[in-house]
Parts: sequence; structure tokens; C-alpha cells
Amino acid sequence: MHPVLFQVGPLEIRSYGVFMAAGFAAGAWWLVRRGRARGLPAHRMLDLVMAMIVTGLIGGRLLYVLTHWGEFAARPLYALLPIRPGGGVGYSGLVYYGGIGLAIPVAAALVRRWELSPWKVLDAGAPALALGTAVGRLGCFFNGCCYGHPTDSLLGMVFPPGSLAGSAFPGVPIHPTQLYMVAYNLAIAGALLLVDRRWGRFDGTVIGAYLILTGFFRALVDLFRYYEAPMRAFEAAGAVITVNQLIGLGVVAVGTLIIARSRTSTPEA
Repeated sequence: MHPVLFQVGPLEIRSYGVFMAAGFAAGAWWLVRRGRARGLPAHRMLDLVMAMIVTGLIGGRLLYVLTHWGEFAARPLYALLPIRPGGGVGYSGLVYYGGIGLAIPVAAALVRRWELSPWKVLDAGAPALALGTAVGRLGCFFNGCCYGHPTDSLLGMVFPPGSLAGSAFPGVPIHPTQLYMVAYNLAIAGALLLVDRRWGRFDGTVIGAYLILTGFFRALVDLFRYYEAPMRAFEAAGAVITVNQLIGLGVVAVGTLIIARSRTSTPEA
């Protein structure tokens, strides 16, 4: 594992940031390519990607701070400034659903302003989003964050003591939930291509399928993922229900409504 690739003065170049940037690049490339096939202007797709990167980072940071306020209550400026409480420069802590929750409304507003078809943009971007997320989650693995519970299964991995996962569970095999998320996002990207080929003429089908699949699999993987107390919504019958699981189920519901709407739309000739 290599959380820090190299350091220049106080600035750390971390594998998490590198893979996140690579994920954005991969997603942008595929969005432009898929958008062009749908008659969407490439320069607008690139503008959209840049807007979603900025708002996604802001939204992801905001939700992390809100759900982990105990880390920042004594020093609230650390929630805004790129300075880690333990020292060094750089943000530590982003929540995926927070980023998506802010980026999508901003993207929708821009698409409306540019007078583009929102469903064409969403259907073009769904597989790209899955691919970009898969690449970005590799950064979580090398960083040692977003780790799972201890396990005796063959899938268990022991993380180095210097990592977040290794510090939480030293010498103990745990679920590599980061790799689970890489795998299901790659599978979703492939599945969406099949959905697009079969039912892509119905606007909204691809993005609806993406929401259903990503919400379901994220809620499933969260059964094996370790969360701090602020991210645990409640416990029932010995089972822990997380905030992200509740959001994931809501995402499934939204995707289902979009699919139902798309089936009543008029397919393109």
C-alpha cells in the first residue's frame, strides 16, 4: 500500500488523489465519446465534467463534515481549509453520495441553460460515472480507507499498520470493501452498455438502471463495511443500518421511478 506517493515540502501527493483524478479523466473521456454519438457537443460535455468535479468535491466534503462534526467542532476551520488535523496539507474525508447529491442538480441546471436534452446527457454519463467511480475506488484501497469488518473468509486481507484500516484492525483480516466497490462499478458499467443497446431508445432507461444498480450494490457492500458511529443511522435486531444504506435505498426508488417514466415515453425513430 502506498497512501503517499511522494512529498514536496508540506504538500503530499497521495494515491487517493491521483486515482480520483484518474477516475475523473476516465469518466470525462467516456462521457465525451458517448455524448458525441448522441449529438451532444464535446465542449459542453467537458464543461459539464469540470462543473461536476468542483461541485462533487464540495458536496462530498460537506456531507463528510456534517456526519463527522466531532472531528471539527474544536477547530471548525479544518472543515474548510486543506490542512489535516494530524499535520500536512490536503483534505481528508469525502462522502460519495454527498458529491453526487450536489453535482447532479448543478449539472441539470447547466444542461437546461445550454438547452440540451437532460435525458440524453444522463444516459450518456451513467456508464462513464460507473467507470470513473471504479477507478477512483482504487485510491481508497491504496489509501487504506473505506475498509470492511474483520472476516475469516478467503477474501480477508491484512492491511499494513500505517494505514487507516491497519490501525483500526492491526494484524486482522478484514473485508477489502474498496475492491468490492471497484468490482461492482465495473460490472455496472458493462451492464449499462447492454441496457443501452437493448432499451437505450427510451430516454432515461440507462440512468435509471444505473441508480437502481448502484443503490442496491452500495447498500449490499455496506453490510461488510466498517463505519464510525456518526455514519450509523440506527441498530435493529443486532443489525446496523448505515446512513449510506438508507440513501442507497432512496436512490433505488428514484431509479425505479425513472425507469417507469421511461417506459411510457416515446422512443426515438
